[in-house]
Amino acid sequence: MMSEDPGYVQAYSKPKAGIKKLREVDMGVMSTQDASGVDITGGKVIGATLAGAVQTITEAGAISLDANHVKLTGPATSTYAVTLAVPTRGSQIMVIEMVSTTDTSSVTLALTNVAGGSAATTATFNAAAEVLTLISSSTKWIVLDEFGVGMA
Repeated sequence: MMSEDPGYVQAYSKPKAGIKKLREVDMGVMSTQDASGVDITGGKVIGATLAGAVQTITEAGAISLDANHVKLTGPATSTYAVTLAVPTRGSQIMVIEMVSTTDTSSVTLALTNVAGGSAATTATFNAAAEVLTLISSSTKWIVLDEFGVGMA
């Protein structure tokens, strides 16, 4: 139920016995909570404004399955590789973006757990603003869009 101020919602707890406890909750506070401070039974809260939802990568490593936006920075020389594991939940959208690079040195992603798109086995990011957008199924990441990313 929305209160008169659109920046607030009315929330209540539903105890097993007794009276419901009603309180106003500021939407700004709710949307910027640290994910570790949110207690949800049976799942996780993942969103672009929650801590941990954006991952910045500047060297070889693994993409976090909790990330929704991965920001790659290209190496000064040579290349490096990133990996992406099998998704742990369905319907997660992940945007992998090369945000900057000093030249055309590249970052590669083996598409072992990815399907669709141009049916490639490797995605290569070598210029700023290249983007690969994925959605998860229960067993694979599916390519929704590829913009400027070299797919081979």
